[in-house]
Amino acid sequence: MLGGLVTLTKTFKNSCEHWSEKYVEEMHNFYKLANLDYAKLANSLNWADVFGRIRGKLGTESLELLDVACGSGMFPTALQCVLSEKEKRATINYSLLDPSKFAINETKKKLISPFRLSKEFNTRLQDFNCVHVFHISWAIHALYAVPKNELKVSLEKFYSSFKEIGFIAHACSDAHYIKFYNLYIRDCHNGALPAFCSAEDIMKIFDFLGIKYDVQYIEYINTAEYHDNLTVEAYLQRCLFDDTIKLSDMREYDLIGNYLDSCSSTGKWLFPQKVALIELKKCFG
Repeated sequence: MLGGLVTLTKTFKNSCEHWSEKYVEEMHNFYKLANLDYAKLANSLNWADVFGRIRGKLGTESLELLDVACGSGMFPTALQCVLSEKEKRATINYSLLDPSKFAINETKKKLISPFRLSKEFNTRLQDFNCVHVFHISWAIHALYAVPKNELKVSLEKFYSSFKEIGFIAHACSDAHYIKFYNLYIRDCHNGALPAFCSAEDIMKIFDFLGIKYDVQYIEYINTAEYHDNLTVEAYLQRCLFDDTIKLSDMREYDLIGNYLDSCSSTGKWLFPQKVALIELKKCFG
């Protein structure tokens, strides 16, 4: 039991360490590919309509929103690109939750109209004591490193944080993010590290809790030029939260190497993704 707890703590520490000043260059290289994740989500739903319908129901121009595990603010940045100038004039008070203070500070730099910085919660979701209920909460590519034995309480905390509607965007079990990490823990850690949570894990818990949801699947491919080793290596290292393994080393492993060969067989790097956009409604009509 103690060994399992140590392993889970190491996984969490690895993920938090990569949300730090030390890994800024790696993070920027990661987003050269992963920026597409957020652009696809920003265009997958009429977010202005979501905001507008809640405003109309409540009779207010100001909304309260919680961004769970906010990362570096890529999703509000992507939304700012698709909202009209009129839509940007209606205020959304934007609260941030993340165990990394660095991540909170990075997101704060990127908040522009209609998003206005509100509250900050420097904590894990599973430790969050919600004293403020938001109109909207979302967790965008946010819950991968949550230990599976803490996922239920984390999702209960998430569900309790909003009054109207919540969104979770998360990779499915056959997406690159999940598959690649599974191969890594088998090849490099003899299966001793816990797997990332998948969208299926999340939906299974909502089913168990009797919480209804709608789901939309978004499929796309993160791409890079074959010879752009710096970007690809940084992208793959951040997928694993492990900067000690070089791209050349990855290709020498049996499972990871075969997988990477399949991702580069066309002369370009192609990392296929399948993301579930899970929508949870309460009083929202």
